[in-house]
Amino acid sequence: MKVVTFHRQGDPAPRLGLDNRDGSTYTDLTARFPEDPAFGSMLAFIDAGAPALEKAWEAFLKLDGAFLVEQGTVTLLSPFRPRRLRDCGLIVAHLRPSMLKSAQWLAANTDAPSAMELYTAFDPIFAPHYDPAVPPLFVDRDPATACAPGAVLTWPAESAWMDYELELAVVIGKAGTDIAPENAADHVFGYTVYNDWTLRDIQAANMRRSGEVHGDAKDFPDSNSFGPCVVTKDEIPDPRNLAMTVRVNGEVWGAGSSARMIHSFEDAVVAFSRNGGIKAGEVWGTGTVPDGSSFELGKRLPRPAFVELEIEGIGKLSHYVVPQA
Repeated sequence: MKVVTFHRQGDPAPRLGLDNRDGSTYTDLTARFPEDPAFGSMLAFIDAGAPALEKAWEAFLKLDGAFLVEQGTVTLLSPFRPRRLRDCGLIVAHLRPSMLKSAQWLAANTDAPSAMELYTAFDPIFAPHYDPAVPPLFVDRDPATACAPGAVLTWPAESAWMDYELELAVVIGKAGTDIAPENAADHVFGYTVYNDWTLRDIQAANMRRSGEVHGDAKDFPDSNSFGPCVVTKDEIPDPRNLAMTVRVNGEVWGAGSSARMIHSFEDAVVAFSRNGGIKAGEVWGTGTVPDGSSFELGKRLPRPAFVELEIEGIGKLSHYVVPQA
């Protein structure tokens, strides 16, 4: 199932819905099951587990016209605010090319050392994570920066270089600690498309100053977008074999595959559960798929730009990016 969060015209209250796969309607689950708190929000739905999934599936199979809403009459919202948002090193092949690009930019635009000196300094930070035997790393993102699919994003005034990053993300469905590998898949709820927006000039300056590649270059208003839906795991039996595509103003700028993951989501469940545990309602990005950012391609987003990230079996996550008024 493809599960969405939306609000109706004239009613700002978020509602939980199902994409009916007819290209035109959603089923309003909140209206369909008004007495069941499991259908009050995506987080409540995730927390409710199998019984709620079964009721939603029955609603999908037995469409009731009284609860259908036209897609053109609603606005999609961010599926939910994650209880924790982690960006992970499950795909790492982009790291070295990105670090080299950052070093070259710093060498060309500042009084920093040569590109190769900087690259040599940065590389040991990331080199161990190219080894699948090393547990996956992650960094926390600010869940409050989650923004809605289709939202118009304002290019931050403090940056001249805004970029997208295409990632697959997993939604965690069950909490746990010290999870055994054979049980890890039970903790996965579903999948979504994730865009890890980044301010490249600020990122490069931070790298030069402190070696930090995240911080305010990653967490700024509306900088973490995911959607347009959450696809339940039964629909994607192999998340490590999905085509991934970026389009900017209708033109394909990058294409890749989740087959570049060196760690599975189950590997991450096991590793992270041993380090403080995991919670239902977390969202974890894979890391950027190679060629999933304009930075790696030697391009820059124009202003304005229409950016579409698409992952096979999930859908398109789209945003307009406009300059400050």
